[in-house]
Amino acid sequence: MKKDRLKYFKKKLLDIRKELVGEVEKSRQYSHEEVDGDVPDINDDASRTYSRQVILELGEREREQIKEVDEAIERIENGEYGFCIECGEEISEKRLELIPYAKWCVDCKEKLESKGKNQQSM
Repeated sequence: MKKDRLKYFKKKLLDIRKELVGEVEKSRQYSHEEVDGDVPDINDDASRTYSRQVILELGEREREQIKEVDEAIERIENGEYGFCIECGEEISEKRLELIPYAKWCVDCKEKLESKGKNQQSM
């Protein structure tokens, strides 16, 4: 991949990371606000607990995406970006436009998902 395209994707990844970090911080702040609030009755307490759990789960997904973005940035720096970590084939730029932190080509991703579905049905 050409240097200007690598630079473009690195900027895109850094922008995604910045946005995700902001979302994690918002989730964390909201979670703390929910914990600090007064609880007038049991129904409000159950609602707050459920809401807090949803927020914490959202944060975990976002943290996982941050990890994937960081790995993609590392692959750019190592000269491995844009290549499937499974088969070594080049990942299409169309796929990278949609998912800049993609680690697998479409074929390998489909095989992994298919394998996962087969194992779940056992």
